Amino acid sequence: MYVVLVDIAALILIAMGVGLLLKRSGTAPETADEDPRTYIRRIAGTMIAAFGLAIGLMVTLFHLQS
Repeated sequence: MYVVLVDIAALILIAMGVGLLLKRSGTAPETADEDPRTYIRRIAGTMIAAFGLAIGLMVTLFHLQS
């Protein structure tokens, strides 16, 4: 049962990470110099999505192995 809860939490983290990854800065249209916050959001979104994927895979694969 705990595997399902952890997988749901991992899916939520992945969705949040992808949401941050794809979110654009609302200040101005795209120019040559993008807003630095855009890069911070991209890095944070990638890290959150990767963390959710890693946690979900580790718990699920460990459960399937045992």
